[in-house]
Amino acid sequence: MDSPAATVFCDFDGTVTSIDTFDLVADAVAPERWAELKRQLFGFEINLREGMARLAEVLQPEDLEAMVQRMQGIEPRPGFLPFLDQLEAAGLPFVLVSGGLVPLVEVVLGPHRQRLHQLVAADVRPHPAGCLEFHCAFSSEEELVAKAKVIDRYGCGRSVVIGDSITDLRMAESADLVFAREPLCDWLEQRGVTHYRWQDFGDVAAVLRDEGLLAAAAA
Repeated sequence: MDSPAATVFCDFDGTVTSIDTFDLVADAVAPERWAELKRQLFGFEINLREGMARLAEVLQPEDLEAMVQRMQGIEPRPGFLPFLDQLEAAGLPFVLVSGGLVPLVEVVLGPHRQRLHQLVAADVRPHPAGCLEFHCAFSSEEELVAKAKVIDRYGCGRSVVIGDSITDLRMAESADLVFAREPLCDWLEQRGVTHYRWQDFGDVAAVLRDEGLLAAAAA
């Protein structure tokens, strides 16, 4: 079988979903701690690994249950499933890579799990002290989920990145073709990283067609 011409690496919160669902659920269970951590993260005062560790240390198992429950009813962004159809028709693997938590992603994408080449996010484990711990096989000193490492592991052909926020910055800097929403696009502009701004997955598909990675739209 021929190798794919590209592999698509896509964020989850605020990308597959229309709202930043991790922000939504973290704010619901730990509003004061999360507000301060978010300020520090977006100000680049702490890194993503530190931020997630500090959040985990104030969460109890029942908080994870509440976060999962809060995700009920959340659906993929309109156009996402047709976009998967187009990728499948073109033979392009789709890797879902989230800086959030596996149980939260699975609430939304569990029914479509077989359509994903890989699903990478942080696992949740109980801590002996009674709080939670987050783990990922692709972590680094800076990131709990080091998305650029996921590209290194699963990338085949050109690497296509779709994202929207701070957890997508490093993988966008290492990708061949980048699609970004705010605030990610603002940080990429500051760093001189070429990218396409997108509003929906139709915008992404249009560029992939122009790049010869998807078939031309039917007349």
